[in-house]
Amino acid sequence: MTTSKTNRTDTFEQQLSKFKKLLIGAKLAKLSSIVLITISLALAFKSRDNNLSVMLLLMGALAIIFFIDKFMSLKDIRQKSYTQMSLLASITKLKTYMSRRKKYEMYFIAFWMLTLMPFSATYFSSNVYGILGVVLYIAVVGFLGNLAYKKSDKEILELEMTMSKELENFI
Repeated sequence: MTTSKTNRTDTFEQQLSKFKKLLIGAKLAKLSSIVLITISLALAFKSRDNNLSVMLLLMGALAIIFFIDKFMSLKDIRQKSYTQMSLLASITKLKTYMSRRKKYEMYFIAFWMLTLMPFSATYFSSNVYGILGVVLYIAVVGFLGNLAYKKSDKEILELEMTMSKELENFI
């Protein structure tokens, strides 16, 4: 009897640890969005003589700010108590958060990247290789971001299934 309870506690601790790592990943995504805003603002300052570039870079920064405000809020996902039910509820909220964020993130990031193009064209003196390098970099980052989403989705699904199974066994 104690072995079953110990296994359940160990499983719960493992799942709670995985959940916390996923939350840290979500916070890091928010931090990386803040880095994008900083990049836009720094480039806008650097190209302050080119009004078109400044305006577009500021629009890109505003788009990312809107995205953070609208789709990256983690306040509803915080783990309030350490029970199986509350963890399962938090995992479900995280799953919803990730699907909403995933649905819109590429649109906002693509828009942000488009706002970089005039600055890139000016910076590389309309050199095709420089601009193609920027586009290639953007494509690689987008591909890696998509892989990260797939991995996160898989981990969330495993967490949800494990906690549901544990809860069924408990009841």
